[in-house]
Formats: sequence, structure tokens, C-alpha cells
Amino acid sequence: MEVLAKDSSGITLRFEKKDLGSLVEPIIKNAEQFGKETLDLVYLLAEQDYRIDDHFRQPPHPFGQ
Repeated sequence: MEVLAKDSSGITLRFEKKDLGSLVEPIIKNAEQFGKETLDLVYLLAEQDYRIDDHFRQPPHPFGQ
């Protein structure tokens, strides 16, 4: 994780793909110990981790050709 910017209005962080799983999984497994804001952030990170993998594959000839 890298802090890109920090000021009175917010903070900008950068996460490496390889770090997302190790950050997200333990927090989700112990979700009852964390507040809503933490869980919101972790679920967003988990979603991005999934999207980075790009699981979508176009089926062959989807429009009949």
C-alpha cells in the first residue's frame, strides 16, 4: 500500500494486486470486529481484486456469425 496524497479533505491510497487478498481476507473473516466504514472499504477492495482478473470471456459467435 502506498499513500499517494493526504490532505484535510481525504487520502489517496494505491494498492498492489498481490497485496489485496492478504489485506481483504482476514478482515472479512473477522468482520464482526470491524466498523461499517472499514468493511465498506474492504468490500470495495475485494470487488476491485475480482475485476482486475477480468473473468469475462466473449462467447464465440455471440451474434450468430
